[in-house]
Order: sequence, then structure tokens, then C-alpha cells
Amino acid sequence: MDYVLYLLRALYRVKWWILLGTALITAIVYFRTGNLRGGYNVEATLYTGVVSGYGVEESTKVDWALAQNSMDNLINIIQAESTLKRVSLRLFSRILVKGSPDKDNEGITAASYNYTYNHMKNSPDGKALIALIDRSSEDKTMENFQKYERQDKNNYIYGLFYFQHVYYSYQALKNIKVERKGSSDLLKVSYQSGDPGIAYNTIEILMKEFVNEYQALRYEGTDKVIEYFKAELKRIGGDLTKYEDDLTQYNVENRIINYYDETKEIAAINKEFELREQNVLFEYNSSRAMLEELERQMDANSKRIIHNVELVDKLKQATNLTGKIIEMETISTAGDSTGMKLTEYKNRLIQSRRDLSTIANQYVAGQQTKEGVAKATIVEQWLDQLLLFEKAKAELKIVQRSRSDLNAKYTHFAPVGTTIKRKERTISFTEQNYLTNLKSYNDALLRKKNLEMTAAILKVLNPPAYPINEEVASRKKIVMMAAAGSFIFFVALFLLIEAIDRTLRDSTRTRKQTGSIVLGAYPAPLKLSPISKQCEEIATRYMSSAILRFFTERKEGMPFILNLLSTEQGSGKTYLAEQLQGYWESIGLKVRRLTDGTDFNSNSSAYPG
Repeated sequence: MDYVLYLLRALYRVKWWILLGTALITAIVYFRTGNLRGGYNVEATLYTGVVSGYGVEESTKVDWALAQNSMDNLINIIQAESTLKRVSLRLFSRILVKGSPDKDNEGITAASYNYTYNHMKNSPDGKALIALIDRSSEDKTMENFQKYERQDKNNYIYGLFYFQHVYYSYQALKNIKVERKGSSDLLKVSYQSGDPGIAYNTIEILMKEFVNEYQALRYEGTDKVIEYFKAELKRIGGDLTKYEDDLTQYNVENRIINYYDETKEIAAINKEFELREQNVLFEYNSSRAMLEELERQMDANSKRIIHNVELVDKLKQATNLTGKIIEMETISTAGDSTGMKLTEYKNRLIQSRRDLSTIANQYVAGQQTKEGVAKATIVEQWLDQLLLFEKAKAELKIVQRSRSDLNAKYTHFAPVGTTIKRKERTISFTEQNYLTNLKSYNDALLRKKNLEMTAAILKVLNPPAYPINEEVASRKKIVMMAAAGSFIFFVALFLLIEAIDRTLRDSTRTRKQTGSIVLGAYPAPLKLSPISKQCEEIATRYMSSAILRFFTERKEGMPFILNLLSTEQGSGKTYLAEQLQGYWESIGLKVRRLTDGTDFNSNSSAYPG
């Protein structure tokens, strides 16, 4: 607390310096801002629809982190160097195309046009630049300037944006402010310039260029993805058509309608055929064994029948008829002609059987064989068994021929199945790849449509308005800030001086600097007022009491001695001695004051020290 009071007393001691310094700086700022002008401020409000907007992929849940990121992206796009560069060049083109040197025209002041035109005309490239101006088209003029621009510090168009131009430089356009209104979908864009036309056209152009830049950034990647998937679909679709045509051609060449059904049918036929083949072999072997047994029982006369030419011819005829009948019954075809032929063959076979019996009866001599069997019966049985044998043999040939055909089908269908499966796998893989790319293509189209809807939501809610009134600069605020700043500066300065000053100016500083006990402090004897006189008397009495407490021991007959010392001339030793002498004499003490240089010489060798 003592230290705080000490600092306050120190500041009070230099109060006039602080006040005069503050007043001087404030006065300088006041007069310097006498001609201060304001600017023309233009604002626009942009609705983004990032938070509350909707799209094709609409979701009821809002991702606030994503929404905040999207808003930051929009703000950064507006303030991006590429966006501001297009704004600068279009603003420059618009001023030169639509401006007039004599009057304000279409929101462009004559002052801004003259300044811009003369600045360009007086440049080293003035003539070439003037030739690039197309008064009929702002876009054509901007395109000409873009073609003229080179990354060279001597190029006027390049330097227009990157040097310190008052209207078109990057440093000037960076003053465009973009703020989000709370947590809403709205962005507030504002810009202040000394020319109303420049301020208005800058914001008006910025709104359009921002939307174009935003769409270019978002559509560029999506369009490339769509082009890629579209090309892939065309390529894969062509491969799929080629593979399907190849499979169709392969089926045609190998006479295959439905491979899997056909192979099932062949397997069923093979199973049925094996059963029939066993039955035919059994009948064939049985007939041959029976025929051999009957021939063994025949006598010599009966056996001659086997070699009879007429009988052999009739037997061949019967055999042929039996083969045809069996073949027609085995391989049946629908039709009346086939049935008639089969009936005819059967009738001819019956007649052949009768002829054979007639011929065989001519060779029967005896009535019975040695085993007791009638010869006519044996011959009849032999003929019957012979016909059965021929029938079985014909069926066996047909079965063998069918087996050969069936084996050929197996040989044909085995590699065909593998090839078809391989081709079908290729088609299936290509088809899945096509469907996957088709889904990705549709997703990309959906994404693009969603981006189109998002970009369509971007809308200038409050378009920029041409400013009429110039905003007055806050001169009062500037002066008040200068006064407050200078006051704080001087207070801090004197506190710093007080902190580094080590002179023993008062009791507090003396106690802190020396670490010794301070008996008292005497007021400066400068003020001649009753209060000051009373303060001196009180201080003298307090000082006397503090000193007399130390006068306790002395030699007999010797006085008490009080030495007054100082570090420099004029510190008040003599005045203090006079005040103490007068007070002590007033209370009846005998006092003698000795002064160095008058009553003694402290530098003399005779002085004991």
C-alpha cells in the first residue's frame, strides 16, 4: 500500500508534464485530422444455403462441422487472390468501356474514369493498351487484356493488380470484408472506397465472379469424373457386345441352343441307352446260344437247310426287313408314310417267315431226332430262333451305331462346355464391371445435379446499392483515442523513469534504496503559506524528538554533537540546522551551530576529524 501511495505521489509530482504532453499530442491529432474524409461503403448479403439448403442427397441431419467448413470455403473463395484478380481486371475493363470523361455514367464516376484512363495512357504501354479497348463489349475488352498480360513487372496489366494501385491492386481489394451472420446461411460482403462507383461496381462484379469461381471449382472435378465413367462405359459396353456376339457365333458354329439342357438330355439318353444296350446284348447272346443248341440237335439232312441258297436269300430278306423294322421302331418319326412303310415291312416279314417255313419243311426227312424231338419242331424253332437272332443282331448294330454317335456327342460337348463357361465368365465379369461403372456414373451425375442445386441456392439476397452519402470519418473518436493513448504513454514513461531513478528524493525511496531507518522527512521550504509554516513547525518538533532520543550518553563536561551531512550542495542542511537551533533554544537548550568553512576547516591538518 505504501508503494502504491508512493507511485501516486510521484505521478502527482509530474502531473503537469503528463497533462501538457497529453494536451499537446491531442491538439496535433485534432488539427491533423481536420481534412479527414470518409469513404463510400457498399454492402451485399449472400445466401449460401449450406446449413438449411437441400439437394438431391437431402439428409435431415446437419453436420455442423461440415457446414462450418463449407462456410469457411465460401469466405476463402471470395477473398482468394484468383477471384480478386478477375474482379480487378473486369472492374478495370468496365471503367474503360462504360465510363465517360465528362459525366457519371452507369454507376461510374467521371473522376474514376479519368484517373484510370490517364494512368493507363501515360504508361509506357499506353498506346497498345488503348487499342485493346472494345467499346462495344466489356467481355471482349477483358479478354484482350488477359491475352496481353504477362508475368513481367514492366507489363502494365500484370502490375495493375500486384502493384500499389488505389483501385485495382490486390492490396486495395483485400480490404473487402466478408463476415458470416451468426450461425446462419448468410454472408455479409462489404467494401469501402473513396469513389462511389468503384465501391459499387467492385461488389457487384465480385458477386458474379464468386459464383462463377465457385461453380468452376466444384464442377471441374465432377465433370472429369463423369467424362471418365462415360468413356469407360462406352469401352466396356463395346467389349460386352463383342463377347456376347462371339458366344452367339460359337453356339451357331457348334449347333448349340441350350448347352446345359442339352447336356442333361444327353446324360438321360445315355442312362437309358445303357439299360437298352444291356438288354440287347442279353437277347443277342441268348439267341446265339439257343441257335447253336438247335443246330447241334439237327441231323445231316436238316443241316443242309442252312446252306440252301433259296433259304439264305429268304433269310437275308427277312434279316433286312427285321433291321428296317427295328430301325424304324427305334428311331420313330411322326407321319403317315412312316407308319404305312412300317406296316408294309411287317407284312413282308410275315410272308418271308412263311416262305422260310415252307422251304424248311422240304428238308425234314425223319419224324424225330435221336433225342426224341420232332424234326419239324426243331426246324421251326431254329427258324424262329434264327429270326430272333437276326433281330437281336440288327438291334445290336443299331445300338453300337448309336453308341458311336453318343460318344461323338460326348467328345463334342466336353470341350464346348469348358469354352462356353469361359466365355460366360468373361461376359459375366464384363457385365459386372459395366454395372459397377454404370452405378458410379449415375452417382457422379447425381452428385453433379446436387452441386447444380447447391450452386442454384447461392443467391444475392441483398444486392449492392449505389452509395449516395459519404460516410463521415469518426474524427472525435480518433482524437479521443489519441488523448487516451498519449496519457497512458506519459504515465508509463514517468513510471519507468521513477523505477530506474535511484536518487534519495524522499523517505520512502531512501528507505528502499539504503535499507536504513529514516527518522523523518522535512518539507521543502518553498511555500510561504500559514499551512506550510505550521507543517514546518510540526516537522521540526518531530525531528527534534527523534534526534533527542539518541542523546543518552556523553562525557562529563562535554556537549552532545549532531553532525549534518549531505551528498550535494543546496540540499537544505543549513536551513534544517537553523530550524532545529531555533526550536531547541526556544525550549531552553544551549545550542551552538558550527559551519564548515566558517568555524572550522574540515580539510585542514589541524582538524582532528
